[in-house]
Amino acid sequence: DYPLERSLTRDERDQTEAEVRRAIREDMAVVVAQMSMGDAVKAGADAFFDEKYGETVRTVRMEEYSHELCGGTHCRATGQIGSFVITSERSIGSGLRRIEALTGAAADEYLRQQSRTLEASAEAAGAQDAHTVPQRIAALQAELKEAKRRAKAGGSARIDLAALAAQVTKQGEISILVAMLDVEDDEALKEAAKQLRKKMGAGVLALVRPAESPEIFVSVEGSAEHDAGALAAAAATALGGRGGGRPAMGQGRGAVGSSADEAANALAKELGVAVTRS
Repeated sequence: DYPLERSLTRDERDQTEAEVRRAIREDMAVVVAQMSMGDAVKAGADAFFDEKYGETVRTVRMEEYSHELCGGTHCRATGQIGSFVITSERSIGSGLRRIEALTGAAADEYLRQQSRTLEASAEAAGAQDAHTVPQRIAALQAELKEAKRRAKAGGSARIDLAALAAQVTKQGEISILVAMLDVEDDEALKEAAKQLRKKMGAGVLALVRPAESPEIFVSVEGSAEHDAGALAAAAATALGGRGGGRPAMGQGRGAVGSSADEAANALAKELGVAVTRS
């Protein structure tokens, strides 16, 4: 246990392990002595955490490396500790932290298990060896990101956005489109909205994605008469959900099990148009 207001950094933890292992390798003799508290203080023994001590105290000295008051059980030399590995570092109270570690055969077995886990991870990830696991994981993450991007683009491509944009309803100078789009996720819905906006120009665009909790996306451009946030909120509320946003863009989500058709119909009724389906 030791006083500190924060957790150790990774470097500090590594340095602590390295220092303990160095002391173990030096195989310093451990000398235990009973003496009065006054003599212990004169000898330079350290006392921690303002603990209360009796008149006679137990001191533990490791050559010139350490000398402190301690009631614990100790080996005859530091070399008897063998291995040392920190397994956790945590708070145990205000301004007080604790390091937990394994020593000897238990530490050796812990490190063996860690090595086996890393080797298995390397094999599962398709890395050449354990040292290249981080690079392999980074490459897999990049591949996954690209696959998601392609899937999103593919989802939009499967929908004839040009045909949808051609079905806009004109109310004066304002173009309005309310459509149901069965795409993969909310990101694909936003991407489709972006592409539709390019094709239809200014106006009101309201999209609904069928899902367990139907998703609503509304975009308004060039129309002071319409508020995207208010439209999204009204449609989501009709489904027992929540929504809102800004005048230019609004989003909402219906309650679990609610009807996407109902959301689209509510938007279409509010805007005075029919629902277009992809």
